[in-house]
Amino acid sequence: MKPTAILFPVIAQVVLTLAVLIAMGPARAQSMRENGQKLTDDDVRVGQNTWSTQAVKVSKNYANQFELPVLFYAVVAFALITSAVDLLMVGLAWIFVLSRVAHTAIHIGPNVVMWRGTAFLVGFVALVLMWLKLTVHIL
Repeated sequence: MKPTAILFPVIAQVVLTLAVLIAMGPARAQSMRENGQKLTDDDVRVGQNTWSTQAVKVSKNYANQFELPVLFYAVVAFALITSAVDLLMVGLAWIFVLSRVAHTAIHIGPNVVMWRGTAFLVGFVALVLMWLKLTVHIL
């Protein structure tokens, strides 16, 4: 296995982030239509308008893509730099990304907090294991 195989889950995470960003446009447009708002309204221009529940869910999920995943990007970069990439590290990276996909689907879908929390926890544990594995490797 090539060490660069770990970049495929990274690419998948980036695609997920971009997909949520793209989904935010239609969600906000629908919200504005429902509320009778226009882009020229003062509340909209200064970001003080009221968004629909769906638009808020997508927006908050987009923000989530820059929280825990930042530590994912860092551990992958350090794993590549230190030659710590192996099958286990790549497997954990895929578990992390798949958990983020599940988290996103739940968050912008039914938003059942218990399900979303479980998806988050799976990704969190995978990420912690990646960091532990990297730490052991460099020691």
